[in-house]
Amino acid sequence: MASPNREVLPLISLLFSLFCLIETNYGESIVSTVNEGLEAQREFDYFLLSLQWPGTVCRRTRHCCASNGCCRRSNAPAGFTIHGLWSNYNDGTWPACCSGPSFDIKEISPLLEGLQKYWPSLSCSSSSTCHSKKGLFWAHERSMGLAHLQLLEMNTAIS
Repeated sequence: MASPNREVLPLISLLFSLFCLIETNYGESIVSTVNEGLEAQREFDYFLLSLQWPGTVCRRTRHCCASNGCCRRSNAPAGFTIHGLWSNYNDGTWPACCSGPSFDIKEISPLLEGLQKYWPSLSCSSSSTCHSKKGLFWAHERSMGLAHLQLLEMNTAIS
């Protein structure tokens, strides 16, 4: 069995790659679009990295589909996987959904193999995205990440 550090480091590396890919592909356009929807957003206090244990989630799986990582049989996740990386406030709240460009799976195609291994969806149902829409698990997580991307951009510009 791999040590916990060996399992978590690829997860962190994947998250960093996603941030870089978003910045490279969207640059200023995403920041200005997100800024429009964040007039009252305040700077968050910390990131919460949420991991999930597939063994527990997959044991409850009753329906299989192509997007469910639990249904990959011998290729199903064997270690902790990412559930999300969320910005939070010290008072127990978090930034609400942030608007931005529509999620396009083609934009993350270079990362799909890593996403399916370290950040798989463990469900067949569509995840809620912002404004009562439904979509891919990664689209749901991205919608929450747009808020901290905008705040990180503001901090970088000020520094």
